[in-house]
Amino acid sequence: MQGMMQLRSCAILELDDDGLIHDGTAGVESIYGYAREELRGRSFASLFSRADQERGMHLALLARVREQGIEQSACPLVRRDGTRFRAALTMERGVFDGGAPRILMVVRDITEFFQNQKRVQEAQESAMRAQRLDAFGKLTLELAHDFNNLLSVIANSLDMLSARRAEDEGTRRLLDLAHRAVERGTGLTRQMLVFGRGQALVPQLCRVNDLLVASRDLYQRVCGEGVQVTLDLAEDLPPVAVDVGQLEAALLNLLGNSRDAIGGRGDVLLQARLEQRPVASGIGSAGYIRVTVGDSGPGIGREIRDTVFEPFFTTKPEGQGSGLGLSQVHGFVAQSGGMAEIGTSTLGGAAVSMYFPVAEGASGA
Repeated sequence: MQGMMQLRSCAILELDDDGLIHDGTAGVESIYGYAREELRGRSFASLFSRADQERGMHLALLARVREQGIEQSACPLVRRDGTRFRAALTMERGVFDGGAPRILMVVRDITEFFQNQKRVQEAQESAMRAQRLDAFGKLTLELAHDFNNLLSVIANSLDMLSARRAEDEGTRRLLDLAHRAVERGTGLTRQMLVFGRGQALVPQLCRVNDLLVASRDLYQRVCGEGVQVTLDLAEDLPPVAVDVGQLEAALLNLLGNSRDAIGGRGDVLLQARLEQRPVASGIGSAGYIRVTVGDSGPGIGREIRDTVFEPFFTTKPEGQGSGLGLSQVHGFVAQSGGMAEIGTSTLGGAAVSMYFPVAEGASGA
């Protein structure tokens, strides 16, 4: 192609006003996987995915460059083998060598840069979420302690009134109601303490697979007869150091959420896997046991996934949830040295994953 500059870091295509490819530089093959001869006579629409073609992305680019003379954009393109990559496009329209109008399209593969930027953004968002939850945790911990002190005063007063053995049946019923309300408040306070990491844990070595298998019947009873509970456990998982009672409570909490999400009819999947996760310093990785509870329900929308672990947030109707269940799970896992995440289950619904660090010096045997 005469008059066109050869660049190793990019590909340059020569198009006519209708988007027909007339020629290209040697960089076309390294970026797209096409030989120059293969692209001649083809529409540059073939460089876009079928979905983007149907949306008219290539037509919009042509229209803007014809109108403005130059167009710069970043968009996904497709290689010859069908893989997608992120490209930076510069399209300039002009008349070269006195011929018909031509459009020069410079294509740079910025996939790695785009992915790095995306990872940085995700890391920043994750750090912001962690800071927000930490602030919530400190506030919740302070409130929980104050609330606990108030409940102690109320409970002591009720005990003193009960000791008088009031003969009035109505009075006794009121006292019973008040006692139950205090017990409910104590339970909520305990959940708040777990989220705020103010409850002492008693970690011990635990093989997650053994725990899940031993409690399978319990999990089935919690979910009910209309729910099929399935275990999917990787073999030879190393142990973790965790408070077993709190882990059981977290699992029952998540199973109850899944049961409610599917309306008592559907499937629930418990998975256990060994995964490598980046360490807090960002240098290197460490082994974690991922325990996931997933279901076949409607799932959790992306727009609220960042807030589901916050205290008092709930998607249940008013009066059917305290909004402390997932925050309690998050607090317990964080206090155990791990992290909790929410995503989409292989069953199509929501999936909550708890990551626990492999016990120091443990092996998979």
